[in-house]
Amino acid sequence: LALSPIRKKIIIDMSYNLGVDGMLNFKKMVTAIKKKDYEKAADEMLDSLWSEQVGQRADRLAKMMRTNQDYKE
Repeated sequence: LALSPIRKKIIIDMSYNLGVDGMLNFKKMVTAIKKKDYEKAADEMLDSLWSEQVGQRADRLAKMMRTNQDYKE
C-alpha cells in the first residue's frame, strides 16, 4: 500500500499496540484503506473494542486517518 506518512504512522501505532496480526483483524478498515476510503477506515477504527479500550487515542488516530493531518495538541 502506498500511504501518506501520516497514515503510515497510524498503522504503525495500531500495529505496535495490537500486534500486526491484531491490526490485520481490522479487515473492513484495511479494505477501506486499499480503496482510499479514509472516512470508512476511520469509522471502522472507531467501531471496535480497541476503540473502547484506548479511548482518546482511537479518536485521535481516526481523526488523523480522516484528515491526513498529524495530531496537534
